[in-house]
Amino acid sequence: MRIGLFALGVLGAIFGPPVLPLIAMAVSAIRYPAWEILLLGLLVDFLWLPAFPVSLPLFTIASLALLWGLEPMRREFMAGESGLPGW
Repeated sequence: MRIGLFALGVLGAIFGPPVLPLIAMAVSAIRYPAWEILLLGLLVDFLWLPAFPVSLPLFTIASLALLWGLEPMRREFMAGESGLPGW
């Protein structure tokens, strides 16, 4: 599932609308400790970032926010699924 979400994000970055990689990144970040979403954010920014000197890498910033911002929520969901607190 994790590889499939990454592949969906890469294909969405190349061929699809911008919301498709963002959805794949969010689902991966909620479900897994997915470092590949940072690679996906970098890929989208390299493909779509305009050549202006003042342009923000929005997908890289979003991937960092998803990766570290959703970590406590992901841990809470994972602890709730196993039935053991902290596992």
